[in-house]
Amino acid sequence: MIERICMDGFTGALLAAESFIDGRAVLHGPGGCRGYNFLLASNCFPRSEPEDMKKYSIQYFFGSPRIPCTYIDEESYINGSEKKLEESIPIICGADDSFDVFIPSPGAALIGDNITDAIERAGYKEKALAIDESLISQPFSTSYDHIVKTIIEWKAPRKKEKIPRAVNILGLPISSKDWQDALEELKSILKDMEIEIISSPGAGCGLDELERSTAAEYNVCVCPEYCKKTAEFYEREYGISTIFSEAGAPVGFDATEHWAKNIGKVMGADTSKIEGRIRTAKQRVFKKMNSSFLSRRVKGMGFTIMADSSITYPLTKWLYDYLCFLPVSISVDPGEDSGMESSIVEFLNEKRIKEAWNSNPSQPVDLLFTDGHTAETQTMLGKCIKGVDICAPSLAGMSFIPRPIFGIRGAIYILDEIYGSI
Repeated sequence: MIERICMDGFTGALLAAESFIDGRAVLHGPGGCRGYNFLLASNCFPRSEPEDMKKYSIQYFFGSPRIPCTYIDEESYINGSEKKLEESIPIICGADDSFDVFIPSPGAALIGDNITDAIERAGYKEKALAIDESLISQPFSTSYDHIVKTIIEWKAPRKKEKIPRAVNILGLPISSKDWQDALEELKSILKDMEIEIISSPGAGCGLDELERSTAAEYNVCVCPEYCKKTAEFYEREYGISTIFSEAGAPVGFDATEHWAKNIGKVMGADTSKIEGRIRTAKQRVFKKMNSSFLSRRVKGMGFTIMADSSITYPLTKWLYDYLCFLPVSISVDPGEDSGMESSIVEFLNEKRIKEAWNSNPSQPVDLLFTDGHTAETQTMLGKCIKGVDICAPSLAGMSFIPRPIFGIRGAIYILDEIYGSI
């Protein structure tokens, strides 16, 4: 049995607020809730500066600008945390120019304090936003999408004249493996089609980019689980439609090509250059695999995937069709896209391997594709030969070579992880 704990909606809300380069999540809750989420946010979006320790060695920050905390105590649960809010808001909001998103911990949400009123009384309603709800029961992806949409709605960028061949990237969370390199990879793909990415809400987007986002001709989706509400908001408020791919996220050569060609079809862009790049990459891989005895040894290896549905679908197809691997257990994280989930089930039924759906094998598998923590622990426990890190949480290791899972680079990374483990 492979045991795994998925990140919840509370963590999703914090990471979504942290995904804006000009923004910051503020944890309204006890200090014990800060540690893990602070480390996770710092790992997913590293942006510390040498002077941070000195600058932020103040109350509520304690040496780091990431996810400051109001540090409520037992008295707050009895008498309310209004006093804590009155004391903390001016210090936190006055620390720098970042906008602040106050998110209550599950316990603090039960107190019922009106954080919005406290922010207004302190005179920071233009600089700070309160999320007056507990999102812990929501799936990670759903909560992430909700907070991204809420921040855009709060900042209310003005409508602008559309820029031809300009797009926003939606549905790329900072919890994705090496998401900054993934964004550069997607920019490179679209640049080959003479399409410009002008913003990426939820993935390192700044306020200037957010203001420009309303000039996009289209939005382009990476993972629909992380942008359904955001896409609907752009459509409703700014008339910007979102291009979704039926093949799922651009994971593997085939899904990447489909993702690019689908965008090209909708926007009338030439995809010949990116198709040529994908073809060249596939030829290079073929030559390496064809000249190695290892490629024949791995045929028929079993694999397990535990990930978002829009990643699981293209990855399952690619491993089965391209590498001749056999699905042993396929499951998707909460907050799944219904269309992607149906496509997975349909594919498994078509290949007569429907028993792999939502199974949990008692015997060790060859390959496990999931978050970095689970991949590492299950490898150490002998539950798999190789665990492949495709998303957060992944705090154990550190790498400097780009290892995104999307696009051509992503396909090469996955192949490298598989064949490097044999």
